[in-house]
Amino acid sequence: MNRSTILLIALLIILAVITYFLLPSEKEREASYKLPTISLKVDSASVIKIEIKQPSSSIVMENVGGTWMITLPHPSSAEPVAVANFLNSLSKFKVGSLISSNPEKQRLFQVDSAGTLLHITDRSGKIVSMIVGKMGPSFSEIYFRLPDSKDVYLGEGIDSWTINKNVKDWRDKSIVHIPAESMKEITITAGSKMYRFNNDSSGWRLGDKSVETSEMNPLLNTLSNLRADDFVDTVAEIKSKPITIDLKSMENISLSLYPTFPDSTHYFVKSSRSQQTYVVNKWTVQQLFKPIGKPLPVSAPVQQVAETPKKEPVISPKKEPEVQPITVTTPTKKPITKEPVSETNKLEEGKKQIPTSSQPAKPSQAETKKPVVEPKQTTPAIKTTPPSAEPTKTKAEPTKQAIEDEGELTVHTVAKGETMTTIAKKYNVTTEQILKWNLLKTIAVKPGQELYIYVRK
Repeated sequence: MNRSTILLIALLIILAVITYFLLPSEKEREASYKLPTISLKVDSASVIKIEIKQPSSSIVMENVGGTWMITLPHPSSAEPVAVANFLNSLSKFKVGSLISSNPEKQRLFQVDSAGTLLHITDRSGKIVSMIVGKMGPSFSEIYFRLPDSKDVYLGEGIDSWTINKNVKDWRDKSIVHIPAESMKEITITAGSKMYRFNNDSSGWRLGDKSVETSEMNPLLNTLSNLRADDFVDTVAEIKSKPITIDLKSMENISLSLYPTFPDSTHYFVKSSRSQQTYVVNKWTVQQLFKPIGKPLPVSAPVQQVAETPKKEPVISPKKEPEVQPITVTTPTKKPITKEPVSETNKLEEGKKQIPTSSQPAKPSQAETKKPVVEPKQTTPAIKTTPPSAEPTKTKAEPTKQAIEDEGELTVHTVAKGETMTTIAKKYNVTTEQILKWNLLKTIAVKPGQELYIYVRK
C-alpha cells in the first residue's frame, strides 16, 4: 500500500468523523413542523346554519325543518343546488401547506379585512370559522386563515366562486317547477283576448283546433321550469291589467306578468304560490306565447305598468290644450307670411287657399298670439307651421322606441376578443341599447356571456 493511498484513507476517516459530529441525531432529524389540527370536515346533514360575511354584504342561511332558508338580508327560500354544492365542497376541504406567517402579507392573499368570513354551525352548537381569500394556484384551491391566527394556509377542495356569490345567487330562482306531462289546462289572458289550451287523450287543443306538440313545447318547457333572472323586494303598486297565465296541474297556479315601462325588455312576475315579485326577461315570456303564433301584446299594458299612472296625467292634459290653440292660430300666420313674399312664393300661394270663413271668429285670439309668435320668426314662415306637428312627434317617440325593441330577438354569445363596441357595430345597434336590453351597468363582457339583442327587421 503506497503512501498516497494511506493518506486518502486517512482523509476519508477524518471526514466521516466530522460528518458524524456535525449532523444532528436521528431524533433531531425528525420534522418539528406539523400542520395545525384544523377540523373542517363537515357532515352536510349536521349543518344547521351558514354565515357568509363579505366587506360589501352578508348573508345568513338556516336549515328550517329540512329546508334551507335565507334569514338575512331578505327572508326567502335558498337555492337548494347552491347550498348543496357548498356543503359538498366543504366536506371535502383539506388543509394544505403553510404559505406565510407574516401579517403584512395577508393583504396579498386577500385574507385580511377584504376576505370573506365564514361561520359554520352544526347541531351540537360547534362553530367552525375561517377567513377565505383569493383563489389558489388551481381553481379548486383557496388561501385561508383562522380568525385568531396570522398563519396563511393553502386549502384544497373548495373554490372561491362557491362561497363568494351575490345574495341573489343564493336565493331560489324557481317560480314554477312542474312536470310538463302533468299539465291539463293552460289559460293565457292578454287584454281582451283569452287563449285556453286543453290536454286530452288526443293531445293539446286550442278550442276546437288541434295544436302540434312542436308548437306547444316552448310553452310547456318554459312553464315547467320557469326561473327568475332577478328579484324585486320593494316595488311600487302595479295598477295596470297584467297578462295572466292560469295553470291546472297537480296544483293550480296563477301567474301575473307585468311589462316594465317603457321598453318591456323585462317583466315583473307574481305567483299565487308566493308573495315574492320576480323579474324575467322578454325572451322567456315570448316562449310562453309561441303556440298562439302572434307577437306579444305589449302595446297597451307596457305604458300602464308600475309608475306610468303618474306620468299619464301630466302628459295628457298639457299636450291637448297646446295642440288646439296652435291649430286655431293658423289663419293669423297670414299677415306674417306677407313679409317674406320674395322667399317662398309657393308657400304664400298655398296659404292664400285657406278658407276665409273661419277668419272672422279668430281675430281676437290671433291678436293675443302675435307677440308670442313674432319673436320666433327669425326665419320665414316655415317655422310657423311645425308647432302643430310638434305634439305629434312627442306622441310618436314612444312608438318608435317600442318598434326598436320589438325587432327580431337574437341571443349573441360573446366570443374571445369581442367587445361591447364590436358587437354593437356587428348588429348596427348602440352600446347603450345593449346595456338597456340586458340590464348591465358596464360595457365589460367576457367570452361565453350571452347578450340579448333586438335586430331591426
